[in-house]
Amino acid sequence: MIAFLIAAAILALLATATLLWPLMRRTATADSALESPALKILREQRNDLEAERAAGNISEASYVQTVGEIERRALEESTAPEAFTTTKPRLGWAVAIGVALPAAAIAIYLSIGNLAGLDPAKLVAQQEQQVTPAQIEGMVAKLAARVKANPDDIQGLQMLGRSYMVLNRFDEAVKVFAKLAEKQPQNAQVFADWADAAASAQDRKLAGDPEKLIARALAIDPQNIKALALSGSLAFDHKDYKKAIAQWQLIAANVPAQSEFGQSVRAMIDEARRRGGLLPAEKTIVEQAAASLTLKGRVTIASALKTQVGKDDSLFIFARPAAGGPPVAGIRFKASELPVDFDFSKAQMMMGSVGPQDKVIIGARVSKSGNPIAASGDLQGFSQPVLAANGKPLQIEISEQVK
Repeated sequence: MIAFLIAAAILALLATATLLWPLMRRTATADSALESPALKILREQRNDLEAERAAGNISEASYVQTVGEIERRALEESTAPEAFTTTKPRLGWAVAIGVALPAAAIAIYLSIGNLAGLDPAKLVAQQEQQVTPAQIEGMVAKLAARVKANPDDIQGLQMLGRSYMVLNRFDEAVKVFAKLAEKQPQNAQVFADWADAAASAQDRKLAGDPEKLIARALAIDPQNIKALALSGSLAFDHKDYKKAIAQWQLIAANVPAQSEFGQSVRAMIDEARRRGGLLPAEKTIVEQAAASLTLKGRVTIASALKTQVGKDDSLFIFARPAAGGPPVAGIRFKASELPVDFDFSKAQMMMGSVGPQDKVIIGARVSKSGNPIAASGDLQGFSQPVLAANGKPLQIEISEQVK
């Protein structure tokens, strides 16, 4: 805050000095009344040319050529000597402005300014609170207009497609990704995003067009993470657990094993092994109850978010160390079952463990994609840090949306 005030004071002094300097000195200026009409016209032409250049309506080469022509003609017109007038210092005005300008600036800021802006933390919090769904829709509408005016704006199309996904406007996202695929037919990520949008538009079912788009993405790049994840999910839905394991193992080989994403992928692999009766040579999830993690409780969802829960959304309830790190245990439900009761004494432990006196945080996340990794548009809520063996029932409310 002090740095801000010092900077503001310096800027105010510079602005005041800039205004006072012409008033405090004696100057000689050309009398514009004696300027020829031709010079006035050339000056207007130069101003118009600058505006056209700024608007991007003329090329740089045309601009340089035209400026040269205007300057040549201006020199030809400047043969008559200019008349000059002398201006006396205006000390009275200088003193009045020197006192009034800073005082007026302070008064105006105190009247209509944002005092929270003096505290960066408060300013950030205020800005976050001020962003409304209507404003987000407005920003996306502007982006759509920009893309419509510039159909070759690849980055704009990508942002628009992902924005539509966050807003659950899946049909519009499908159209955007289809246009992107026409412009980038060898971009695997575009086809993977298109498949995701197409599946979302048909109640998150991957069969049909999404399946074809997934295959196209993998044909372009067999290592594309999103395409592999969707392909594994499709195989899992078809109860082809061997293929699901194979696809997800390709992901596991390319992400850090101890990361939250890596842990989740291995949990998915073990779930496919369990369902398919395919025991791993070396287990990554311990098939046993966690004697030290006995937390129980109930998960609810805020009234304002209930309408954002889809019938096919997944609910993940997980425990992770309060000190940080990936989840050590997780339970999965259908989000449509909310509110739900949970009991970690019956949950499977992932890699890692906790002791009875260790503190953990219980999180609950409604996943739109069916993936336990948080993504934009998901809904979530968390408990305060509690002992792993705390016997009191917990109450967790899902009250925020993942940005």
